[in-house]
Amino acid sequence: MASYVVLERRPAAGRRIETELVRDEFSYLALIFPLVWLLWYRLWFAAVVLLLVSVCIGMIGEYLAPGLAIAVAGFVVSFFVALEGPAWRIAKFRRLGYLETGMVVAPSLSEAEIRWFAGSGAPPQKPAPVTRHKAAMPPPLPASDHSDMVFGFAGER
Repeated sequence: MASYVVLERRPAAGRRIETELVRDEFSYLALIFPLVWLLWYRLWFAAVVLLLVSVCIGMIGEYLAPGLAIAVAGFVVSFFVALEGPAWRIAKFRRLGYLETGMVVAPSLSEAEIRWFAGSGAPPQKPAPVTRHKAAMPPPLPASDHSDMVFGFAGER
């Protein structure tokens, strides 16, 4: 059984909620074909970095340890992509405005979609917490025009 991270983006009024399910597991295809896998999921920056790292490993390997060392280094890079690739996909969706709304455990993507939209994979609704009287927060400090801080870390607006 695989776990799927559910990401949703709530668009403007009148449109449906966009939902994406990302399998959060080791990717064997990313292990075998890391560059193709990154390009397939449109992870452009990671693909460029992978190319640069592969070229650097190849150049260093020509001078230091040709042969088995290059193959091992290439396998290590592919293994890293296979482990971290799903997390990179989730981060891409977060940058696009998606929010992580839950997780579903299912044997396949279609089964995960069925479970999520049927409501069995959705997180249970929790009652609103009872709030007690909180201590009043002190008022913010007035912003001064002449701050002695160098990069604007203190009280600058």
